[in-house]
Amino acid sequence: MESITAQRLMDIFATGFSSLSLLVFTPSGIIVFANNVAIKAFKGETMQSVKGKRLVDLAPPAWANERVKYMQLAAKSGNPIPIIELLAGTRLYSLLRPVEVMHKGEIETLIFITVEPISPIQLRWLREHDTGDELIMAEHIDLGRLSVLTSREIEVLALMGQGLRQKEIATKLCRSISTIDRHRERIGEKLDIKDRADLIAIAREAGLEVEDAKRTHMSMKPKLP
Repeated sequence: MESITAQRLMDIFATGFSSLSLLVFTPSGIIVFANNVAIKAFKGETMQSVKGKRLVDLAPPAWANERVKYMQLAAKSGNPIPIIELLAGTRLYSLLRPVEVMHKGEIETLIFITVEPISPIQLRWLREHDTGDELIMAEHIDLGRLSVLTSREIEVLALMGQGLRQKEIATKLCRSISTIDRHRERIGEKLDIKDRADLIAIAREAGLEVEDAKRTHMSMKPKLP
């Protein structure tokens, strides 16, 4: 586990990570710091609007509790924990890194979290290479605009994003080609997209996977007053 003074930590916050979402929590899920990118994600305006608040009070409890569980695991093990998220229909890579901070003469552990988009190619590379850290796929996800789709439609769209044609999708899902065609038509109607290429682009932007159909879907709506 890394050890650093509180002042040095704040200096790092002030000079780096300007393009990433950066948050610092206590292991129990209380926000200590959030940069401007993260503050906007919570619909806040200033650091003071989120500092000291519990994650469970700002986000759906099941989603927040899953993240707090991994924060506590990182603090206990002293090892970073990488999590693959899906928020607002965008695939993200979150790294939870425990850091020991000297504060008022005492050492306490904080969880330093960076969040950034990850492409399907990057995710595939992480899965194929041993980076030393177990890659966790978040169970609670936010599909964004794709939340209007049924589980079967998510599976079909995910396979379209992987480059499969109608016949291949039908074979993989053990359905007829005509059934897959109907699913594709309904997907287009729900998303107001007619062009197959545009549907494929949306699936790839989200890094959509067949397994996402079985994960717990929820809408991430920050609850700041």
